[in-house]
Amino acid sequence: TVRLGEYFLPNFPTGGMAIEDFLVMKSREGLEERLEFLFPDPEVRAKRRPEYDERLQVELNVINQMGFPGYFLIVMEFIQWSKDNDIPVGPGRGSGAGSLVAYALKITDLDPLEYDLLFERFLNPERVSMPDFDV
Repeated sequence: TVRLGEYFLPNFPTGGMAIEDFLVMKSREGLEERLEFLFPDPEVRAKRRPEYDERLQVELNVINQMGFPGYFLIVMEFIQWSKDNDIPVGPGRGSGAGSLVAYALKITDLDPLEYDLLFERFLNPERVSMPDFDV
């Protein structure tokens, strides 16, 4: 029986860690790498870090609250596979480019804070449809 209005996503392997915690870990690791590239000067990086950390936490809270951590991890994996196999992937388009989590996970290559892009246009608790990345 197919139940309309329900989403069925494959399980993402996390090595026994809760999927929400795994997403947080991967996002923080990825953000650290991105910040080191964006702000090579440690003093500048330290000054800019709070706005990135705050935005990342807000997004992670929404993603986990809405039950989509697996979706972000699956997209992260197939985007990385595509890049590793010389399959062209755009830097980000549509509302998904407004996600700092997507940037941290290398789903997109646009810093949403630099361009004042809004995460809420992509995903928010009032949105009843599933998020989707235009790649």
